[in-house]
Amino acid sequence: MLFEILLIVITLIILAVSSYTDLKTREVPDILSYSLIFIALGLRILFSFILGKEIILSGLLGIFIGFLIAAAFYYSHQWGGADSKLLIAMGAVIGIPLALSIETLYFFIFLLSLLFIGAFYGLIWMGYLAIKNKDKFWKKYKLNIQDYGRMHIGLLIVTIFLIVIMFKVKTLLFLSIFPILLFYVFVFVSTIEQSFFTKWIPVGKLTEGDWLIKDVIVQGKTVMKKKTIELEDLTKLRKLYNEHKLTEIKIREGIPFIPSFLLAYIAFVIFVYFSNCLGF
Repeated sequence: MLFEILLIVITLIILAVSSYTDLKTREVPDILSYSLIFIALGLRILFSFILGKEIILSGLLGIFIGFLIAAAFYYSHQWGGADSKLLIAMGAVIGIPLALSIETLYFFIFLLSLLFIGAFYGLIWMGYLAIKNKDKFWKKYKLNIQDYGRMHIGLLIVTIFLIVIMFKVKTLLFLSIFPILLFYVFVFVSTIEQSFFTKWIPVGKLTEGDWLIKDVIVQGKTVMKKKTIELEDLTKLRKLYNEHKLTEIKIREGIPFIPSFLLAYIAFVIFVYFSNCLGF
């Protein structure tokens, strides 16, 4: 019990600090993620003398699976470096026991909670930006609707057709609006990204994990394709900057996603507590 309490308290503190720095500076120092990994492993090693070596193996397996999932999100440009490193740390915290039980699924339950809460949190954040900058957003939104004019008309026709078909089945009537609803959500997210999440920044302010969304062209030659910027990319870009061949590049800046980790972990801890109380 002491092991679980210490791990939960330390994790909540580090996630809270990480969330604060992400909201304030849009960056999370690597020391926070690495500290969580080493603290979680340290506690597992310390308590292994009482609880057995299985808790060490559980943490190592959690790190390995967390690394694989984080790498998939990172290299598919869905997450930045800070998000990926923190997911690996959460693998060390939650662990994946080798013996099959409900606890074996805990890390994947946390991941599902993170994705669900993250999606909801992201929509709320985007909604806040749209309301705060309503004139700029609405102008761009209407232009994007016009750009997808044929698709818009086609989906309206499909929606009307589905409403006519399902009109007598009241319980399924709400499904008929899904095609046009998904279209409006797609345009909404696209508009937010174009209006608020893409910008030109000086090369000197680039950091590892930034998302390059426009090929870097120097003297008519493409020197770097759009990608997630890694450490070696920073070195190359800064060299071009020092040679006065490059001044700024275009990146996509995502929402401060780390608070989703905090919310998802709180939800996960509550889930585990009630699961144990109910004897699952």
